[in-house]
Amino acid sequence: MKFLYIFLFPLIFISCGKKTDVKVPLNDNPGIHEIWDNSPVYILLKVEGNDTIADLKLGQTISSTDWLVAVDRRLKMKDLVKPLQKILKKRHKKSIHSDGTKKAYFTYMDTLQKKVSFVDFDSIEIMPLIYTSGSYFKKYFKTDAQFNKTHITVSPGKLVINDTIQLNEPIDKVKLLNVYLRHIVHKMDEKRNGVYLNFDQNISFDRFLNYYSFFKNNPPPKGEINQRIFIFE
Repeated sequence: MKFLYIFLFPLIFISCGKKTDVKVPLNDNPGIHEIWDNSPVYILLKVEGNDTIADLKLGQTISSTDWLVAVDRRLKMKDLVKPLQKILKKRHKKSIHSDGTKKAYFTYMDTLQKKVSFVDFDSIEIMPLIYTSGSYFKKYFKTDAQFNKTHITVSPGKLVINDTIQLNEPIDKVKLLNVYLRHIVHKMDEKRNGVYLNFDQNISFDRFLNYYSFFKNNPPPKGEINQRIFIFE
């Protein structure tokens, strides 16, 4: 299956003869622009009564292809924990048809280059809602002891670094990068740097992906963005 330019904005998903638009996220972080041999996956916004539901459409996913996951940007992160966990579980299920090199990618529109783009999320682990990275490591204090830990927390209207630096939205990306890297460099020693991302469950997927792709593009010096993603209540 070749690369298909099907992720237009808004994306149109056709099911049972009905058209449903998927409002894909918009952000200015560079990503991958072409992926060949792919299977599309959709998470639609569905309203039932007073409830908003994340409606997962796995469709004909093929294990030997990369999966391009289009998520409606209006969905809240609290609605997406289970669907994303389900995608990752199925993506990582062993198959004789997969060589282990294929990944899952989020789909978004790069507003700078005006192109549909993709960012890898294949290796992430979505943690239980009861934890932030701070509370998790207080309980499991021996975990990741080899890292200097930096906790990034995204809440409605603000971003906080290690409970000491608060940036109110809208946040200039150049300023964020400078503050973030300066904070990490200031405490560098012989240990590696680990950055842990935390997201309030009530923020939209649009905001989640904006920050996720930003930090994935900007790992800390002598370190990494940790694969654990904390969605907290």
